[in-house]
This record gives sequence, C-alpha cells and structure tokens, in this order.
Amino acid sequence: MTDKKPIIVIGAGAAGLCAADALVEAGYDAVIFEASDHLGGRVRSLEGFADVPIELGAEEIHGPDNAVAAAARALGMETVHHVTMDDVLRLDGELLALDQAQADPDVRRAFDVIDSLGDYRGENWTAEEFLVRSHFPRRAWHYLDSRLGVEHGTTLDRLAMRGFATYQRGWEARETNYTLKGRYLDLFQPMIKRLEGRIRLNTPVAAIEWNDAPRVRLQNAGEHPAAAIIVTVPLTILRERLLHFSPQLPPEKVAAADSIGMDTGMKIILKFKHRFWDDGMYFLHTDGFLPQFWTAAKGKSDTAHVLTAFVGGTRAETLDNMSVDPVRFAIEELDEVFGAKIASRSFERGLIADWGADPWIRGLYSYPTPQTTEAVREALARPLAGKIFFAGEATNTLGASGTVHGAMDTGWRAAAEVRAALE
Repeated sequence: MTDKKPIIVIGAGAAGLCAADALVEAGYDAVIFEASDHLGGRVRSLEGFADVPIELGAEEIHGPDNAVAAAARALGMETVHHVTMDDVLRLDGELLALDQAQADPDVRRAFDVIDSLGDYRGENWTAEEFLVRSHFPRRAWHYLDSRLGVEHGTTLDRLAMRGFATYQRGWEARETNYTLKGRYLDLFQPMIKRLEGRIRLNTPVAAIEWNDAPRVRLQNAGEHPAAAIIVTVPLTILRERLLHFSPQLPPEKVAAADSIGMDTGMKIILKFKHRFWDDGMYFLHTDGFLPQFWTAAKGKSDTAHVLTAFVGGTRAETLDNMSVDPVRFAIEELDEVFGAKIASRSFERGLIADWGADPWIRGLYSYPTPQTTEAVREALARPLAGKIFFAGEATNTLGASGTVHGAMDTGWRAAAEVRAALE
C-alpha cells in the first residue's frame, strides 16, 4: 500500500501460496516466482496410475486440528481416518496386526519409547545412539526405524532424540492420521484461483539483493524490484547456497540452515493386479531394508491395489550408490516379507518419485538433528532488515516442521510480518 513495487514471493508451495494469498486479501500487490513448471512444491499428485489420485509428495493430514484439516472441512473434502492399531508388523518372520504384536514385551518397549518422546530430557543423542545405549532389542528395532526414522524422512543415525521435545504437540498429533479422498493439491485451488495472473512458473530466482531496496535477479538475467521479498524455498536450496544473497546471509542464519536436517529420499509406488495383504492394513512395518510400506488407496478405492514404500536418509543414499532399480528392489523386499514371490507374480507397474533428484527441491522435508534447537528454527525464520522474510516448513517454530500445515502457518506468519514492516 505504501510502495508501488510488488511483494515478491519466491516459491509456489504451500507456504508461498498462503503468503501471497494473505497479502492479496489484505490489499497488497503480490507476485509469486516459481522455478518449476507446476504449483504446490512438495504437494504433487499423480493421475491415471490408478483409479484414484496417488500422492507423490505430501499425503497425510497429521491430526484433526490444523490448517490442512480446516481447509478440507471448508471445501467439503472427504477424508479417511487411519487407526494405528490397523498397522501390520513383521516380527520374527511373522506378520502380526499391531494390536497383537504389542503383547510382545520388545514391541511394548518400542511403544513406550514412542509414548515418552515428548518428555525426553536426556543426552543430546541421535535416536540410534539412544537405542544402542539403552540396549534396545534388535528384533523390535525396525518398528522404531519405521515410526521415527521413516516418518521424519531420514534414518535413526541422524534423527535427534531431543528434537521431539521441541515439538511434542506436533508429534502427538501424528498419532491421528487422515488422508484425502481427492487430490491434496485441491486444498489450495481456491487460493490458486484468487492468485490467477500473479504466479509466474518456470521463473527461477538466482539472487536476492537487499542492501538498499530489495530486488530479485532471475536466472535469465531479468531484475525485479520489490517492496519486500518472502523466501519460501526448501531448506536444501538455502543450505547448498543455490540462492545467492547480496549482502550475504548473516552467519547465524547460515548456521541455522546447516543445523537442520533434510535428506534425499523417494517414494516407490507399486501397483498390483491383486491385493495380497490384509484388507485392514494401512502401514506395513517390515524388518527388511525398506522399513515401511503403506496402502495408498485404502478407503479410496476397492480396485486400486497400490503399495508405497518411503525411504530417506542413509537408506536412500545407499540405494543410489548401489545403482539398483528401486522398484525391482522393493518388489523383492515384498517377496521376502510375504513369501512365494507373491508380489512379483501380482506386480503390474511401478514408478519412483525421487525428491532428491528434483533440482528445485533436493530432498524430502526438515527434521531435527542433534544440532537443531528452537533457537536455530527461530534464526532461520527471522526477517532481514524488514526487507527479506522467510517461510516454509523448516522455519516453523510451533512444533509442526515437516508438515504441510506447518508450512501454511509460516506463510501466513511471513505475510503478517511483511504487513507490519510496510505499515
């Protein structure tokens, strides 16, 4: 309102869309520069693979009381509630429903670890070091590998135990999971419609100048002055210095980006002619190399028999280094779990959503390392000189990092910060 130059938002993911939408609603001129050829960032759906959309990126709604759940209710989008006890765990070579498996003392001990995460005040160890020092039994280790490591897009050797204490409420909400019957991106369609004409795709930003009046320099050498700039790029883009700042980012912000984890990773999506798993199963926790699969079409279709494997951290790096076909590897894992080569015999088609290979994403989502503190998240989120503002799930300081609703909250927060600075 006080400056004719627009507010530039970098990135059209959940945070960027929410930031721009809030600013436009408040009467400001905002424009989004998106490097890729599509909207949504790490929210991306696949059509035509099955008779329902299959999510390549964000898939779950973690808890009933957050921005994503509220948007789904407002749009009348149906959701599917997933109950943890419907999960299946492989233990000693046998597939057990989780409510059966929890009678085992080692599995019960794993439940106790999960239940006490928010209260952990011990040494600043990784989850792996904690389990080793606690002499946690190896036969139930893989359940925690799935529930903690895979859930955070990494592996236990990188995930910090103290990180759970900093977002206890956010973690507890993940115990109540939902999926949408429609496309995840449809949650943002009202915003996208309101922002029509304000989103420029295939427009990667190379540099941000903020010494005097803020401006962005595009990779095609075009320059655009701005009243303010909101940066919503994934953490990896900042951490790998792929977006140049002049003057350079303050040391505390650089250190913050380096202190938060975000790993390479992928979804391996497999379609079968027949369902060979229990009809009630949602998550499958295995003792193989791939600790977690889930039924991507559960509650959405009776004819789409789709399993998704999720792998990040050192496991994803190992698969890359082995130069194996992840789809074939996952099929072989399922053959081992279910026996009789049943997965191979029923396999129809598969694909990989490799987020580490996406040049504008370069990973999954943020997680706490032993170096990640509340102060680190706050430093990453802090504006620069009332000109440059930061949003995105990695900047969430309210216990919801690594989630879509956490990203949305940061977009609205950054928009409010811009308004306060300009007014």
